[in-house]
Amino acid sequence: MKKLLVVSLAFASFSVFGDAKFENLTKKDVENISKEFSANFSHTTVSAPSTDGLWGVEIGLAAGQTSTPDLKDVVSASGGDGKDFKNIYHAGVFARAHFPFEIFAELSVLPEQEISDVTVDNKSFELGWNAGSFFNLPLDIAIGVNRSSGETSFKQDGTGVAAPDIKVKLETQTTMYWVGASKKFAFVTPYAKIGTASMDSDLKADGQILQFSATTNENVKESSTYLAAGANFDIFFLKLGAEVSQVFDTTRVSGKLSFSF
Repeated sequence: MKKLLVVSLAFASFSVFGDAKFENLTKKDVENISKEFSANFSHTTVSAPSTDGLWGVEIGLAAGQTSTPDLKDVVSASGGDGKDFKNIYHAGVFARAHFPFEIFAELSVLPEQEISDVTVDNKSFELGWNAGSFFNLPLDIAIGVNRSSGETSFKQDGTGVAAPDIKVKLETQTTMYWVGASKKFAFVTPYAKIGTASMDSDLKADGQILQFSATTNENVKESSTYLAAGANFDIFFLKLGAEVSQVFDTTRVSGKLSFSF
């Protein structure tokens, strides 16, 4: 059931890509699209940078929405209906564990799925250390690094022999380094993170969609500040969470439902 929910959330937006149009893209268009997808696929489990006890495991679902105004404009400029692309969604089943010496690790996965000629998958991993708890400070202060990879591919319908169908694939890899702080108050733990992020993306097509290049492959590399703020809510073994983040000039809102042991 949980896997079906993840897939449904992930394809709430991606299933409409069969109606997308990408024609005569400029270099700036490719950069903007790459940044929005990289932000969407970047790692999150909507978790405070904290640890609790010697050992612990948390398993759940994280999902949310990413604002994509540049994707909307590109689809509209290419002759498509951009209103369906003003937001895209992300989702993943995740596991989070903490170990002795206040080390924690996270893994999030959206298994590869295909629907309506659209294929999408996303995997990410994070490793961190809670220095605040290690040194018995009044705040949890942690550092972390994560890496994510995402892929979206779909077929763009053509109009005949002169404009055949085009297969479009966008692959992204994002790495983030951050420092964060949190403080638990009864059953609520607010938190904030700040750091840096870098992305490496490739847009590929088996037809010509780039107006500035004779090739059908364009690579984009960018760096950015990373900001996130959120809160976790603990109700016995149940955990809820909400988070707002910004990276690559893109805003993302995420939530989670999980269980801790």
